Amino acid sequence: MHHDSNVIGPMIVKLRYQNGWTQDDLVAKLQLVGCYMTRDILANVETRRSIATDKQIEFFAAVFGVHVGELFPASPRTNGAMHSRLMGMTTLFVTRHRHHRNGSPCHKKT
Repeated sequence: MHHDSNVIGPMIVKLRYQNGWTQDDLVAKLQLVGCYMTRDILANVETRRSIATDKQIEFFAAVFGVHVGELFPASPRTNGAMHSRLMGMTTLFVTRHRHHRNGSPCHKKT
């Protein structure tokens, strides 16, 4: 897996540290809002070994209290234009989002 496939990992680490949370703390908070995640899965997302799913990204944003677009780095080439587009798309997506009927919308237990 290429490290450029997961661009939110470093921001997850930054926000977690800013809140003074351990990986176990963040995993517990994610599970409380319905996102099944283990510390190992979180560690892989943070270190960019695994890609975060769209559902996981939504849950990260909710737990940290930020917009989904804020989890993504600003691109210096677009002078924030991409960030603005992401914010608009995020608002539209979250407004129309529906929960799954079966299991957790974040990750299914196997």
